[in-house]
Amino acid sequence: MSSSRTKKKPSAGARSQNRSLAPADKLKREIQAVLTDELRSDEHRVGHGRYDGFGYIAAEAYFYLAGGYDARLHPMQLKHRGKSHWWLVDSENRVIDLTLAPRETSNFPYHRGRRRPFRYTPAGLSRRAMTIVERVSARRG
Repeated sequence: MSSSRTKKKPSAGARSQNRSLAPADKLKREIQAVLTDELRSDEHRVGHGRYDGFGYIAAEAYFYLAGGYDARLHPMQLKHRGKSHWWLVDSENRVIDLTLAPRETSNFPYHRGRRRPFRYTPAGLSRRAMTIVERVSARRG
């Protein structure tokens, strides 16, 4: 007896469909404008880009400033090549990767990532993400 719900498996050598990148919006640019070296995590750098090492805290700050789950955002994480990488997925299932500069692309396997909550802190945000939120808010006036 065959199931009416058969799973389609990719053929050998077939490439999985990766998620599309969301265009850089105003909030992403505001956050990237306030990132400074003392906030960078060398431990989590996965490449050599300008915003590499800011993935977790920048995603956490964006999530907070944009409205979090109420804005239909979801934190995502994948350990790839021994390093942890964090990004967000928006309501249209597009990737918001705060480590990518405007118009920069990536071949990172976002499709393999998993939804993960940001770690709990009594303040609601990590210290470094709170610094980013405060800087963005101060620039806005």
